[in-house]
Amino acid sequence: MSELRAERWGDAGPTVVLVHGSLSSAAAAFGEQQVLADRYRLIAPYRRGYSPSPATDRIDPDRDAEDILELLGDGAHLVGTSMGGVVAMRAAALAPEKVWSLTVIEPPALPNAAGHSEADALIDGLRTHWEQNGDADLETFVDGFLKVLGVSMQLPSPLPPPLAEAVGNLKTERPWETGVPLEKLAAAPFPKLVVTGGGTPGFEDVADVLAEKLPGKRVLFDGSPHAVQRIGERFNNELRNFLSSAGDHAK
Repeated sequence: MSELRAERWGDAGPTVVLVHGSLSSAAAAFGEQQVLADRYRLIAPYRRGYSPSPATDRIDPDRDAEDILELLGDGAHLVGTSMGGVVAMRAAALAPEKVWSLTVIEPPALPNAAGHSEADALIDGLRTHWEQNGDADLETFVDGFLKVLGVSMQLPSPLPPPLAEAVGNLKTERPWETGVPLEKLAAAPFPKLVVTGGGTPGFEDVADVLAEKLPGKRVLFDGSPHAVQRIGERFNNELRNFLSSAGDHAK
């Protein structure tokens, strides 16, 4: 039985597991997707380190992937945003027979795009930020992190407790090292969808590589935030169509 707490929306239809990223958690990351509960059974877990799931001293994408496997049951669609996309891909590679489709939203699978100029620049920028600010206070750290991504966002000061918790978790990550097993994923038969918002060139490089190597459908919602799913209806329509074309596999 999974130790993770989760939001659960909808009580009928095929299961969709939604995996949040680093600076948000289940309800906040996927609030715009609750409307999909009219057709799907949605499970949005809080990853370890994000209340009310168990605390952790460091984020471990492989351990997170094992946690996600427990939620797939006999099979489910899998959606991951940001670091949740890396977690989702690693989970899918562990048990491809349980995955009906895979959707990833700007995942920082940066090692897979090494050698591409914008991905390399983002790798260098993130590594340097951690080296120079790893011991900084939470506000300084997250402000610098967002600047590296090219994200313009005015954060509240002081940081509210959920965001402070998330930034503390982020400091334990190493996003320039979070590659995914592309060969295993490419060999898996389930369809793949790769979504970006156009705001961080390094993530565009990653998405281009993923779409080519998986292979997968590539969708750009230009001008969208890093958490593209938050744009709501346009993203939801794309996701609905993708899930439907993938086949519901409902028994």
